[in-house]
Amino acid sequence: MTAGFGLEKIGLIALRFPRATLLLVALLTIPLAYASTKVGFSSDVREIFRSGTADYARFQLVEEQYPDSGQDVLLLIHADDLFTVKNLERLRDLHLELSFVDGVRDVVSMFSARYPPDAEGGAEPLFPLKLTQTDLPTVREAILHHPLASGKLLSPDTTTTLIVIAMEPQPDIDDLKVVANELRSVTEKMLKGTDLKVQYSGISFLRLEIVSTLMQDQLTFILVGFFIVLLISWLFFHRPIYVCIAALPSIIAVIWLSGTTALRGTEVDVMTGVVPALVIVLVVASSLHLLFKMRRELGHGATVHDAIERSIREIGPACVLASMTTAIALFSLTLVPLRLVAGFGLTAAIGTAIAYLVTIIVVPSLAYVLLSRVHSKRNLGRNVDFAFGTAGTCCQKMGRFTMAHPRKVLISGLLLTLVAGALYIAINPRYQYREYLPERSPAHLTMNAIDEHLAGTETLLVHIQWPSGTQIDSPENVELVRKVDRIVAGLPFIRSVTSLASLQDWAVAGSMTRDKFFSLLRESKSPLVSRIVSFDHDSTLVTGYFPGVDAAELLPVVKEAEKKLDGLRAANPDVTFTVTGLSALSAKASYEMIAQLNRSLLLAIALNIILVGVVFRSVRAGLYCILPNLLPIVVVGSVLYLTGLGLQFTSVVAFTIGFGIAVDNTIHILNYYGLMRTHGRDVVTALDETIATIGPVLAVGTIVLISGFAATLLSQLPNLRLFGEVAILLLATALLANLLILPATIAILEGGPVKKGESRQ
Repeated sequence: MTAGFGLEKIGLIALRFPRATLLLVALLTIPLAYASTKVGFSSDVREIFRSGTADYARFQLVEEQYPDSGQDVLLLIHADDLFTVKNLERLRDLHLELSFVDGVRDVVSMFSARYPPDAEGGAEPLFPLKLTQTDLPTVREAILHHPLASGKLLSPDTTTTLIVIAMEPQPDIDDLKVVANELRSVTEKMLKGTDLKVQYSGISFLRLEIVSTLMQDQLTFILVGFFIVLLISWLFFHRPIYVCIAALPSIIAVIWLSGTTALRGTEVDVMTGVVPALVIVLVVASSLHLLFKMRRELGHGATVHDAIERSIREIGPACVLASMTTAIALFSLTLVPLRLVAGFGLTAAIGTAIAYLVTIIVVPSLAYVLLSRVHSKRNLGRNVDFAFGTAGTCCQKMGRFTMAHPRKVLISGLLLTLVAGALYIAINPRYQYREYLPERSPAHLTMNAIDEHLAGTETLLVHIQWPSGTQIDSPENVELVRKVDRIVAGLPFIRSVTSLASLQDWAVAGSMTRDKFFSLLRESKSPLVSRIVSFDHDSTLVTGYFPGVDAAELLPVVKEAEKKLDGLRAANPDVTFTVTGLSALSAKASYEMIAQLNRSLLLAIALNIILVGVVFRSVRAGLYCILPNLLPIVVVGSVLYLTGLGLQFTSVVAFTIGFGIAVDNTIHILNYYGLMRTHGRDVVTALDETIATIGPVLAVGTIVLISGFAATLLSQLPNLRLFGEVAILLLATALLANLLILPATIAILEGGPVKKGESRQ
């Protein structure tokens, strides 16, 4: 059995029946192209943390009991002075009109605020029905001291106000677009002719912007990737026929990937959006290895059929093994209990399999059909391109240096690995879910403005759950809520707190009795109340508001809250206290999931090392993989440490993908080196020929990979840009490690001392 487990023979079958193979590919591509038009896009930012963990289950429980906050639309309205009669009347009319829009459940704004109820339960609105100039100072003072509005719905300088619109669930993105457009239309109509400026945000508008960004990114990645394929193919071959053979398989592979994604019922999300770019570069990298071998054989006088066959037999096994190592690295991500990461790993692993399958069947069959039509076959093998010659010269110089100083190269690599490894271990996880949102989008900018002018867009929730049938409005239970309120208010970053206790304090500030207040509260249908207490579920929420912060800063706050609540848990064993909310969930999940990703990365490294050792039937071959492929990971990790970027989800995912691809370089070197040894070359000569022959191809392949990942730098999503930056740096480092450290290791372990001048050029 070959190193490719015989899977490269698929290419020999395609070569035997080239036209039938291309016809079959066309017949498969047409329906998959149609299916690809049906692929959906995942837009719910909460899907980032969906998992089977207990923390996520508790988060879901809170969303079920308090559904209003899950679909909020936020309207942030600015003016030099909101408190003019004209502006306030327009804003109140807007509040009313928005409540009549289809799909709106309720609307909360400063106009929802009321004075404390009287003894009979009557609570007058803070804003009188007929506003006059003389009312404004009194109203301003009252609203700035209202516990549910001050700092949350109105800024202290009264220049900014927030309208919160609770939406009915809109699973279909097209339905959501209709509602969002209606909200925009009503708002613009009501505010026309005023100095009031509005910004839109919230989960619903973020969903729309995420989908728009994902669609734009998908198109950008594919177009840029395809352009890079054409450019590099022309740069290194200078013949349209080779450009066609290199480019067409990548188009087919992307269509197959999109079609199978749609047929699987999987949506494109903030991570799987990069998979088409990954597939393109994988196809082109493998195609280049095959095409360079074909061109060399044609240059030596081989027939088209023989050149393609030798390419498949000699390079094909390495392509199989390279695809397998990449797929294993990607598939290891499915072990992470975070659905977003696991889904990405599975989709990318499927994409890797598709990339290999398309390459091994389309390149040989298409090459045979097209190259057979060229009259002068020897011209097809001319190595006239300056770029490839330059790459070859650089590789030969690196080879000479490595063969002359193998011990120095190896020791330097070991020392660099140890130093960088120490920095990698010291790196702290960092994460903020906003990095999965379009950075310059209006909704994201609105969130930043809310953080600046109001209490903040983020919430830390403490969910208090009593046993069924408990009278939660008893003095003892309200006092328990008050204790939690004080705990939350004393936490870092918290600017404002809302709870049942603060609501009671506001109500009894008037002439209403406590019993009357809770009687009215049970009957109330107010959207403000529905966000604080659920009598049907015997629970209440204490909500702390704060601006967006990194998970590394928030996690200690969450732990502090948990620690302070432990005393209440011990004193009230029948009551459940849960610290939750999207921010708290992301802070706790990020550390655990990054640890899980690190474990999956270690598993991928171990499995690939074992696989290489088994395939090459050599323990040494497996060991050769360790240093050249571990070094890039720790070097890039040390860069993240030194730049203060920290370790993020996308960083570790990029490490996993980069390792899987970087091992490909090792495999191609070991494969060709093994061929040279079987042909009777000694160690030094075999290494020289391997570096001179395979080195330029690896350099070209790495350029293709880097160029493909460079498309992610154009994304509006910070997480995808970081992914691209990490992958690019890792691939460049991996190329150098494989061209320097790997040959030095082999030369020392297999060739003994290398004397000056022994290297053969």
